Amino acid sequence: MISRRNLDKSLASEGVDLLFYLIIEKKGKRMLKPLKIDTKVPLKLVRAIADDTIIPSFYSTLAKNLRERGVAPGSKVQLRAKFSPSHEMIDPVLKGTRILCEVDV
Repeated sequence: MISRRNLDKSLASEGVDLLFYLIIEKKGKRMLKPLKIDTKVPLKLVRAIADDTIIPSFYSTLAKNLRERGVAPGSKVQLRAKFSPSHEMIDPVLKGTRILCEVDV
């Protein structure tokens, strides 16, 4: 039998899909354009971003990586996490797709 602690530890390292959207503002309205970037990160990193307990240099590194992947400097990108049904076992809030942050590239 697997203990709850071991289950939580293994699920915390399970990958979460990240979705990136370019924010376009026209005439006071915001539109989102999906970027074709496929990335998975561990659940514990997603929780750190959502709880705002991540180190500040993470955002500058993310902006640098987005520029390397072809996102124009000066643009703004929204980062979302797409959770799987197994993530809901850890916490019922981890369900569906949630906005994590916005990054200035």
